[in-house]
Amino acid sequence: MFHWVEARAFCHATEDEEKVVAAIRTLLPEGDVKRETLEGHFGNPLVSLVVRVDAAAAMKAFWRRLADALGKDELGRDLEARIDEDFVYHLRVDKGEAYLGRIARPAGDVIDVRAKVAAYVKKPAVAVRVVREFVEAL
Repeated sequence: MFHWVEARAFCHATEDEEKVVAAIRTLLPEGDVKRETLEGHFGNPLVSLVVRVDAAAAMKAFWRRLADALGKDELGRDLEARIDEDFVYHLRVDKGEAYLGRIARPAGDVIDVRAKVAAYVKKPAVAVRVVREFVEAL
């Protein structure tokens, strides 16, 4: 149903990078952490931390964790808006809660979750249907 799943968060200068990695690991315990040093709008230092998995077992475990924590209704809500023109599904979860080992809707700083939808007829309606059927089957 998906080619890959990715979790990305920004680590600000005031944050502990290992804690941000721990928050991402709540979502994706497997996979290598890719680190990129960036500069914010006002010249402030930022670090982008990304974990991507493409193994079927890791992705299945990821979606089950999300469904258990957020519910199928939340995962399937507003699919037309959550799937972009490249057939990538987008969802945000709360970074602070993830650091505490919990998956929750965002209330502050976020971890951006992206998943490439495997839709073999390249039409938005097909991608929405694929994700809806996948979420209902969880």
